Amino acid sequence: MNKTVKYLIIILLLFALLTMPATIPVFSSSTPYSIFNRNWDGLSGFAELVHSKGHKVVPIFESFDLFNLSNRNGVLLIVGPNMTYTREEINQIREFVKRGNTLFIADDFGTGNEILSGLRLPVRISRYPLWDFFYEENDRLIVSVTISNPVLARNVTMVVTNDPSGIIVTRRGELYVSRVAMINLHRRMYPLMTEVKYGRGRIVVLSDPDVLANMQFPQNRQFLSNLVDYLGGGTFYFDEAHHPNFNLYSAGTVTITRVLPKERAIKLMVAIGVLLLLWELGVFGYLARLFGRLTSRFFLREESPEELARSLARERGWDEDEVMEMLARMGG
Repeated sequence: MNKTVKYLIIILLLFALLTMPATIPVFSSSTPYSIFNRNWDGLSGFAELVHSKGHKVVPIFESFDLFNLSNRNGVLLIVGPNMTYTREEINQIREFVKRGNTLFIADDFGTGNEILSGLRLPVRISRYPLWDFFYEENDRLIVSVTISNPVLARNVTMVVTNDPSGIIVTRRGELYVSRVAMINLHRRMYPLMTEVKYGRGRIVVLSDPDVLANMQFPQNRQFLSNLVDYLGGGTFYFDEAHHPNFNLYSAGTVTITRVLPKERAIKLMVAIGVLLLLWELGVFGYLARLFGRLTSRFFLREESPEELARSLARERGWDEDEVMEMLARMGG
């Protein structure tokens, strides 16, 4: 292989190394309502929406007292919880909200009522499913017919649910089903979402976590975008600790393309070409020899004539005494 081909290969390898994509490992989960779950029952789409609107997304993997939630600021999102909340955790939630933050609970038949009861709120989520004549495709996908809050209603005509429940023991709501809806044979216009002031903060309750899930995300995207604005707050804390059997089971990769600007690429190629030309002309070898001479002058010990004579005698196989006697006569 001639030198030109070798140099071309070197240039191409260096260029590829600087422009090739970089990969970063990420995690996914099979747990329902997890922000790491990209399946139909996960919240990955909603979490990405939150992030795209400039908010910080922080998952919570431990109990709220260990996380020291009461001293944080932002929005706490509890979606589809199915594990018990301890008294200490509810106290952490209480202090978090009373200081002026927002708690958002989206649940139907999970453990969300434990929090509402622990905070002594006049709001509960029914333990029975809600039925209505207004739905999409089939009677499981019940839709809202009234959105009373102007922020939530912006460019939204309806919100699609999936086997929802309803909110009971409340005075008002932000989102309603029709007047002919029923829960456990009781017919009325049930709210799907309500807000309660609590200290300097507020608590927002939604009676169907599937509204936020990936399967309903395309139909509810605009509503969810409005919901993020409605909740406000710089940081969104997602409760992952109270999902059953939470696990990060597989590692994937996200590819980030590194783009080398045209001007920088030209400078890089010219620099590589100059270095190869100098190598071919032997400039680096000359500099190496020059450096060796300079270092030997400064760091090597200068030998005496006697030492040089003995070294030469040993090298040539001469008698050292005769050589030293000859050197003495010459010096005399």
